[in-house]
Amino acid sequence: MQVFGWQVTALMDGSFGLDGGGMFGIVPRSLWGRSHEPDEANRITMALRCLLISDGKRHILVDAGIGPRLTPKQQDIYRYVEAEGGGLIGALARAGLSPDAITDVVATHLHFDHVSGLLMQEGEDLVPRFPNATVHLQEDAWAWVAGPSDWDRASFFHRDFAVWEEKMRLHLLQGDQEIAPGVRVQVTHGHTPGHQIVLVGEGKGCLVFCSDLIPTATHVRLPYIMAYDHRPLLTLEEKEVLLAQAVEENWILVFEHDPLVEACRLVEQGDRVRPGPSFFLAELTVT
Repeated sequence: MQVFGWQVTALMDGSFGLDGGGMFGIVPRSLWGRSHEPDEANRITMALRCLLISDGKRHILVDAGIGPRLTPKQQDIYRYVEAEGGGLIGALARAGLSPDAITDVVATHLHFDHVSGLLMQEGEDLVPRFPNATVHLQEDAWAWVAGPSDWDRASFFHRDFAVWEEKMRLHLLQGDQEIAPGVRVQVTHGHTPGHQIVLVGEGKGCLVFCSDLIPTATHVRLPYIMAYDHRPLLTLEEKEVLLAQAVEENWILVFEHDPLVEACRLVEQGDRVRPGPSFFLAELTVT
């Protein structure tokens, strides 16, 4: 998909299972279960969708999934399944790129299901999967992971961040910023400190990688907010602003965790906003 001079490709690392109640907060299972059927442990299938943004010289990867590195205990909890064909690295290869070719990584935030895949096991050591990349993340996210609360401590793989500090080139951001011409990050504060979404282009036809502000198409509905969010009422406000602009300017929303809906535009139905027909990125060209 061409968006404002950038080639944009969705890449699948795989999927994992997460508690449906946690994903939908105060919304009852009788409602969210219609579109996300839970298993016997109340887990729903969550996609681990990443985004590749490339102009032939710079190759920007947004998030990196989990990767095949969970312990047996973690695997039993989260039921990670690597995508057919080699997960994220295989998807990159099909896009014609090796891990060494990635010039930039945008970490939307530091929860393990978004950035664990930036490292891989090499013997007893963890090493960067994308050794030539500059990693762009918010300073607030980096500060929070140094001393998270007991409430959200399990959302991070703390061993990883010493490796990040020692072996990765980090670019700590303070607020909204352009990463490359036409590619920018915008901070949303409701989910976790330093959470950022990624926008390609501006105005009509802009593409937005929503990360955990709107993790699935089901979460377009305003009350559907994760129990994991630090400030759910702020998430509500941030969604209202984003969705209003997305409708007005015909934006494309890409969903990181929806196993069925990769991306869509929005439609208005009365006084509500709903996802329009879903589509695969490869089937659409935006100029």
